[in-house]
Amino acid sequence: MSSQQKRPQAKAGTAVRLIKTLFSFYPALLPAVVVCLLVAAMSSSFGSVFLQGALQIVTEFGESGNWAAAQPEVFRLVATLAAVYLVGVCASLFWNRAMAIITQGSLEKLREKLFNHMQDLPISYFDTHQRGDVMSHYTNDIDAIRQMISQSLPNLFQTCVVLVTVFVIMLYFSVWMCLVIVAGVAFMVFMTKVLGGNSARFFVAQQRELGVVEGQVEEIMNGQKVVKAFCHEQAAERDFDAFNEHLFEVSQKANMYGNILMPVLMNIGNLIYVVVALVGGLLLALGTPNVSLSGMALSIAVVVPFLNMTKQFCGQIGQISMQINAVVMGLAGADRIFALIDEAPEADEGYVTLVNLGVENGELVETEKRTGLWGWKHPHHDGTTTYTPLRGDVRMEHVDFGYTPNHQVLYDVSVYAKPGQKVAFVGATGAGKTTITNLINRFYDIADGKIRYDGINVNKIC
Repeated sequence: MSSQQKRPQAKAGTAVRLIKTLFSFYPALLPAVVVCLLVAAMSSSFGSVFLQGALQIVTEFGESGNWAAAQPEVFRLVATLAAVYLVGVCASLFWNRAMAIITQGSLEKLREKLFNHMQDLPISYFDTHQRGDVMSHYTNDIDAIRQMISQSLPNLFQTCVVLVTVFVIMLYFSVWMCLVIVAGVAFMVFMTKVLGGNSARFFVAQQRELGVVEGQVEEIMNGQKVVKAFCHEQAAERDFDAFNEHLFEVSQKANMYGNILMPVLMNIGNLIYVVVALVGGLLLALGTPNVSLSGMALSIAVVVPFLNMTKQFCGQIGQISMQINAVVMGLAGADRIFALIDEAPEADEGYVTLVNLGVENGELVETEKRTGLWGWKHPHHDGTTTYTPLRGDVRMEHVDFGYTPNHQVLYDVSVYAKPGQKVAFVGATGAGKTTITNLINRFYDIADGKIRYDGINVNKIC
């Protein structure tokens, strides 16, 4: 398998899941933004239609020389165009202001969702993930999503609407010249797939490697005393340089492909413009019958607006190429965030709790006062509750444990501490002192055996 095939990629369903998440945050405001984007995009596409109408009026009334009769028609066209653009401006103003609310509000809710879920994760998750990498979810990944939501997604949607609208208008004017556009756009799409695909793979890798580098920096900063004490500075520098070099390589390749795409598409667009102009002039010179949805004859009033639409159409495809990188980075960030949210929370099936106890009428009862008497509260299926005084008997019986399933570190360990007894764990580094302490506190679940407090399985204590 090639190195490019091994590059990490955002999951196919990440975009759909992100959009569903945004709709769940703003079920009313987001659809209103979509409608305004649609209106704004369509209003910006109708200029060519009015240009064709104006040229038609100039052609008809220019031959007769009766310019006074043309004034009402020109005024009607200008007034209609002004009204369309005014509606588009109002729609643009609304969606821009609304997207600021949606963007920042969605990021706030995503951060809250991330943090709240993180509180439910087991300690083992933080042992197997660098803290700097976890922090990168709140900084780099969230910022990548911010740029995608606030800029890239609205621009992409608006661009797609403009492309569809302009394409329909082209068919309305001339099918022959529209076929030239289709052939040129097919080549542009091919180049976008080749260059944009490589760019996407490396941008996903960049987002991942950025978290790795931040994790490395955070680890060295927290362990700086150990680094100094053991003269580990040069080794730390070599480790960081290796991670930093890897980040540089994927970032360089990502931006190289991303920066090449836009100039390539713009130049292809210029070539398409020239070819359309030549084809239009050739059709006019040969007197070729026009084929269009409108049924209008091929004339200079058709060719000139069509050239204008060609420039607009190719320019919009160039706009798409500009947003691809931001979208890919945003999806990579969203994929990492959803991966953290999808992490299985710590299982808690406990029902026995430690409470303050008091004595009333010779019976143990739960109290909120500090009595110095602690006990275990046992709820039962029949609705009754019993209380057992805390004695302090702690036992580990035939415990097996490994931090990872493939690497066991404790084998058939049995230790105990009787009520009131003090027990110390003594041994060399790595002997298992901290591990046993962590297991007694149930920071980790054991693979086999039992850990009991006063005869109660630690898994039953919440």
